[in-house]
Amino acid sequence: MVTAILYTVIALAIGIAIGAGILMLSTKLGAGFGPKFPKAAITTIVQFIAAGVVSWILHMVLGIGGLSSLVSLIVIFLLYAAITNALLKKPDGGQMGMGRACLVTLIQIIIEIILGVILVFVFGAALFGTFAAMAG
Repeated sequence: MVTAILYTVIALAIGIAIGAGILMLSTKLGAGFGPKFPKAAITTIVQFIAAGVVSWILHMVLGIGGLSSLVSLIVIFLLYAAITNALLKKPDGGQMGMGRACLVTLIQIIIEIILGVILVFVFGAALFGTFAAMAG
C-alpha cells in the first residue's frame, strides 16, 4: 500500500515536472518569454485538475461518444488557454492576452502529441521485442 502511494507521488512529480517544462518551452516559443519553473508547475497542476473536472462534467452531461469528445477537446483547449493567460504573466506583469495564450496552448498540445507518439514507438518497440523473444 505504501509502495503504491510512493510510486504514485513519484509519477505525479515527474509528470508535473515534464508538463511544466513543456509549458515553459511553449510559452517561450509562442509568447516570447519564459516563465519560471515554479509558476509553470503551478499552472500545470491547475490545468490538470481543471481539465479533469471539466472533462468529467462534460461526460456526465453529454455522455461518451464522438460529439462529447469534440466538445470536450474544444472546451479543454479554451480552459487551458484561459488558465495560461490568467496565471502566466509577461515579465512586465501584464497578461499575455487570450490570442497568445491560445497559441501557447496549441504549441503545448503539439509538443505533447509528438512526445506521446515518440514514447509509443519506443515502448511499443520494446514490448514487441520482449514478446518476440518470449515467443521465439
